[in-house]
Amino acid sequence: MKKFLSILALLIISLPLFATKPVILDIQARASKGTKINLFWVLPENPDQEITKLLIYRSTTPITRYSQIKNLTPIAELSGTETGYTDSVKDYKDYFYAVITVTDKPYEIILASMNSTVNGVHLKLQTKQSQAPKKQEEEKLYTNGTKRETPLPYLDMIEGMNEDSSISEATVQSTTEFSTSKKSDSEILTPYFFEEDLVSPDGGDDYILFDILKNTFVQRKYSEADAQLKKLVKRNISESVQNRAYFYIGESEYFLGNYEEAVKAFIQVSHEYPLQTYRWINACMDKIEITE
Repeated sequence: MKKFLSILALLIISLPLFATKPVILDIQARASKGTKINLFWVLPENPDQEITKLLIYRSTTPITRYSQIKNLTPIAELSGTETGYTDSVKDYKDYFYAVITVTDKPYEIILASMNSTVNGVHLKLQTKQSQAPKKQEEEKLYTNGTKRETPLPYLDMIEGMNEDSSISEATVQSTTEFSTSKKSDSEILTPYFFEEDLVSPDGGDDYILFDILKNTFVQRKYSEADAQLKKLVKRNISESVQNRAYFYIGESEYFLGNYEEAVKAFIQVSHEYPLQTYRWINACMDKIEITE
């Protein structure tokens, strides 16, 4: 305990000292759209030596000491007043960054989370499924006397439905008959896979998801798939993998007959995959109405 307190006290004392040294503070790296990774940092206030320029380094392993990058060519050279940089990469590897200040010479100090990133950052996968629905599908019209393929769910729960309505009696009767009829011809769905999960990836979060699907979901072990996918989404994984995992959870719950739980999972990613989730949610609602 005494040793821990001594180290803590040393850190507290030393932090103000680094504030006057020509070392940048609070470096952060975040994936942006497309092939871009944005870097941000804070310049020290009133450093004891003027910063003439900044050198940006990139690596596939954490940068913990200056000797790792001493003989490397920096990916960028900036003026000493810059507080950000946008990098462009061509793959989905995890990348680590360091920013070295230069006075009369490079300031050979590496401090984790201050001028070097602790966690790797990689690009976000761009999927075709994440595109918005086409306009003609959003604005589908129904001619007089034509019924919807699927009625709007739970119309009686909308606030004000018990009050006087301007909807014609014939329309109300038509909707009531459609919504209360037994839907024995409801659509039977088959397992859906995203394109990026059809081929084994090199590694990372995408491979973990691929491995779970291969050993459980593909073999129709939906209960086991559901359990493993729910553990996966609780981990610190990429947003793209987490979104696809939630979609597969929804599918697993659907095939297990847990339609309400399936709807909850699909709603989690409805903003990312509007077309796919719309279809599955409607199928779940049909099943719920049939079993009630």
